[in-house]
Amino acid sequence: METPDSVVEPSFCGSYTESEPTCMMHHQRPKKMVAFEGALTGRRFLGCPMQQDVGVNCGVVEWVDGPWPEILQRFLTRIWDMYHEQNLGRVKDKQAHEKEVAKLKKEIDFLSNNYS
Repeated sequence: METPDSVVEPSFCGSYTESEPTCMMHHQRPKKMVAFEGALTGRRFLGCPMQQDVGVNCGVVEWVDGPWPEILQRFLTRIWDMYHEQNLGRVKDKQAHEKEVAKLKKEIDFLSNNYS
């Protein structure tokens, strides 16, 4: 499984040393991570420590937490969808605002040239 977006959680971070699971591609000890988006939000996992440095997504080495209940997964997915929808609205508003500002700047330049 591809490694999900993750975030540093101070109470669960660092290298994993209890057993010997390793990344199949880099043969490195996994790094403790916490998923940060979608239905996996909050699940702890062991992931390849190289992925952030080299940009290769090796995938999850091992999940620490079991899967969330189905209803929680649907809820998390819905919350993230709402978040992305709100961000998309902000981006569209910003683009519309920038177009309006550019239009007004052109009008000011035109009026300035005609005035002088």
